Amino acid sequence: MTFKERIQLISQKKQSTILSASLVLAITFSISSILGLLRNRFLYAKFFSCCVAQLDVYNAAFRLPDLIFKLLVTGVLSASFIPVFSSYLHKNKKVADEIASTVINLLLITFIFISLIAFIFIKPISALIAAGFSPEQLTLMVGISRILLIAQIFFLLSNFVTAILQVNQIFIIPAISPIVYNLFIIISIFTLAPIFGIYGVAVGAVVGAFFHLAIQIPVLRRQGFVYYPIIRTKLSGVREIFRLMVPRILSLGLGEIENTVTLFFASSLASGSISLLNLALQFMYWPSRIFGTTVGQASLPVLSKNIAKNELNTFRNTVNRIIVQSLFIAVPISALILVERVSLIRLLYGSREFPWTATILTSRILAFLTPGIICQAVIQILVRAFYALHNTKIPFIVSTISLIVNILTSFYFVRFTNLGVIGLAISASVGNLIQLFGLLIMFIRVVDGFNWSLMLTKFYKIFVSALLMGISSWFSIKFLDLFILDTTHVIPVLTLMIISSIVGLLTYIFSVRFLKLDEANDYQKYFIKFKDFIFHK
Repeated sequence: MTFKERIQLISQKKQSTILSASLVLAITFSISSILGLLRNRFLYAKFFSCCVAQLDVYNAAFRLPDLIFKLLVTGVLSASFIPVFSSYLHKNKKVADEIASTVINLLLITFIFISLIAFIFIKPISALIAAGFSPEQLTLMVGISRILLIAQIFFLLSNFVTAILQVNQIFIIPAISPIVYNLFIIISIFTLAPIFGIYGVAVGAVVGAFFHLAIQIPVLRRQGFVYYPIIRTKLSGVREIFRLMVPRILSLGLGEIENTVTLFFASSLASGSISLLNLALQFMYWPSRIFGTTVGQASLPVLSKNIAKNELNTFRNTVNRIIVQSLFIAVPISALILVERVSLIRLLYGSREFPWTATILTSRILAFLTPGIICQAVIQILVRAFYALHNTKIPFIVSTISLIVNILTSFYFVRFTNLGVIGLAISASVGNLIQLFGLLIMFIRVVDGFNWSLMLTKFYKIFVSALLMGISSWFSIKFLDLFILDTTHVIPVLTLMIISSIVGLLTYIFSVRFLKLDEANDYQKYFIKFKDFIFHK
């Protein structure tokens, strides 16, 4: 088999189970996340010490483009497009393609129209959402935001291509797209930033977004998708998509309001607060996206199929299983990040350009954000379970309550305490906890017969194992730091983190084996299958 044939085989390989698809997404997302961390290290090393105000602006400039994209695109894809497209694809492929083409065309036109309005009025909007910025910062934010609006057009098309491929159970190439995106931003930091400054990094994001789309097109064509330059709003599937998307857009709008409020408060704090909070949030979202979002993405087509076939019992058992599978990884990763956070941040960003005070503050922010890792791992699954049920109202109501709590606590901590950016981290975790318990309670009410006793028993075993893991890692860190390693240098810090992490992981593996958690065997089986597939055994 030639190299080209091997690439085509891998790119078109279907993942028939949720866990196998989740592992593909998790592995590729991990690679993308590592590149993302390297991207941030290079970016912060170049701009933090000399131009931290510009770095704050760069992070803030994503707010408006992301807001438009998430409301229009994410709201349609996750809540309505995938379930509806999946149901029609199994009935009539031509109609399914017409529905997809209509939705893509309508959203593309709408997106371009709204982006043009945002392009014109972006200065007063920026002054509103980043009220603490200086006039020079606002001018820079306007310029970068306008560049980033272009990238969102490519992302719109690319995300629809990703959704169509995922419905066809093709996950590998769509999961590689973010890797390509991060690579182009890293390249721009070294090639364009020395010439154009922070604007060069924004241009790199646009180029990366274009290739995020481009590498998926050949795979889409091989799946037989037919694009039609039509707008047929009378198709029942199109009407169903737009009916379902409204509550989801409102729910996403609440989340974006929450992010915008956080930016509003952070812009009034000390210079660098936005950048450090952004770093800590990325550490928090990294594991939750790997073991929450990826499982959610992989499960939505399968759960939608269960509901379409009226297999409620299978649906219920599937949700139960994937929540436990996600927690099996998310909980110990959270414990490890909590224990290793100082070493982790120091290794990734603790260069001369990123001072020790910034490392300590970022690690403190991350400590208060850590509960959000576990919360998001479950939230992402429950939200998609509601979408598979064609119920977008409950996530919206729960998000509303979470938003109100987050805004009130953020206002209190920033205005009436000296916690500063730490207060924003606490508010984020409180909001995540409210959202998690709200979704759990409502899901129990909607889906009768859910085996919560078994799930709680497994969660208890996972929690105990993760606790033992954290304790063993912490003691190994203290022992190595006090008696063996000089942690004033990079190599000893790396050695300390590797050894203590291995001690913790071995403790966790031994504990889950001792407590007889079936999920350990599930992951072992699929990792072996994945290895055999890669090496073509």
